[in-house]
Amino acid sequence: MLRTDRRDAVLLCTLDRAEKRNALHPDLIQALASTLNQAGSDASLGVVVLTGAGNTFCSGLDLTHLASLGAEQKVAYLRSFFALFQQIYELPQPVIAAINGPAIAGGFDIAAACDLRLCSPAATFAQTEVSLGITQILYPVYKVIGLGRAKELALTGEPIAADDAQRIGLVNRVHPAESLVERAMQLAERLASRPRQALFATKRLSRDLIETNTEAAITRMFQDISERLRSDEHRREIQRYLAGLKQRQ
Repeated sequence: MLRTDRRDAVLLCTLDRAEKRNALHPDLIQALASTLNQAGSDASLGVVVLTGAGNTFCSGLDLTHLASLGAEQKVAYLRSFFALFQQIYELPQPVIAAINGPAIAGGFDIAAACDLRLCSPAATFAQTEVSLGITQILYPVYKVIGLGRAKELALTGEPIAADDAQRIGLVNRVHPAESLVERAMQLAERLASRPRQALFATKRLSRDLIETNTEAAITRMFQDISERLRSDEHRREIQRYLAGLKQRQ
């Protein structure tokens, strides 16, 4: 249900249930969670890319499986999904979603938990839970696109197209379908080439600042930058930069 492909410091994870529109069966959730758990502790891994097989990114929870469960089993299933959502959001490495087709309900949420989102023109985005009598995950997406737009998606359950998703800031770039994954991998390799600790600290800071007020945010940013200025990594990179500058003069 999950394919992985390692390219140097980048790990590509492909949800591989194309016949089920890459619905998140518990076995797929477990496989992805296990892979990300290993990724998070891999000192040589810089970036993760997540995409879907076939023409769908992810259609969310497996509704056929969900309908077969009792109430408590449904809650346990939901709990495993929430754990995966949080795992993606809190992974040390940046995660790039390469959204090759519809990202619906839980698939929308998985994409929203990623740090950067690229998509093809075939991608659509919808929080359809309201149509099934369920509420949605509104966080952190409302921080990205604004509360008004997040409410519109959640309350209507209606899809938006790739161009609209880019216009409101839900996706960073729209690329042709045939080059989407390769463009995502190129971006991932560019990120992975950055100093590792600074890269991870930037992700951590950008995530944590969502929770803070202005005074706390300024204090936190000062503390983090101060820590980086004291680091061996910074000393190495500034020396490399100055050496290159001297050669060019």
